[in-house]
Amino acid sequence: MTKPRMYLWLVLVSSLWVSTAVAQIAPGAPQGGDEALLQSYDFESAGKLKEALSALESMPPSRSNSYLGWARRGWLQYRLGQHNESLESYRKAIALAPHAIEPRLGILLPQLALHRFTDAEVVAKEVLRYDPQSYLATLRLAFVYYNQHRYGDSVSLYQHLRDLYPSDTDVRSGLAWGLLKAGRTQDAAKEFRDLLAINPRLTTARDGLQLSGIH
Repeated sequence: MTKPRMYLWLVLVSSLWVSTAVAQIAPGAPQGGDEALLQSYDFESAGKLKEALSALESMPPSRSNSYLGWARRGWLQYRLGQHNESLESYRKAIALAPHAIEPRLGILLPQLALHRFTDAEVVAKEVLRYDPQSYLATLRLAFVYYNQHRYGDSVSLYQHLRDLYPSDTDVRSGLAWGLLKAGRTQDAAKEFRDLLAINPRLTTARDGLQLSGIH
């Protein structure tokens, strides 16, 4: 799998989780700024990300500068490709909730997008100290190792995730490509074939199998 392809499948998995998690932070009791917050969610659902961010900025400072405000701002900025701004927003969210896992998982997204793999490694390991079984932190750390060419470390993490999530094609794709990059072509070919057994339409698995030279 080329790096762009690997990055794409990681972002797709990450985006689904972060969008759902941040949305669930919204309080149930009406407060100042709730209308703007709801508008922000509605705009995002309609694919109007700039409007979603603008609606968020229109909330009273007590709300827009809250944990929710900064975490959501970081998410929307990330989706808009404003990765440096997203980093700063997530840092402020972390400062307001220093023991929270959620903003750390969030800040990994712009870090990975900016190829700040050393920073992402530190954050992913922080999350795993809080939650050793975190799927997303483990997945992103495996991806970090892959991009640092630490293929043995990457494979170890992907194998751990494969044992926990045997039909997860994202995990098994990362494992297969890590094995291939590590020179373990026989093992990689088996993983690619297993991927195709799960989903015969996976182009990345067909490409990897062809590159392995084993059919």
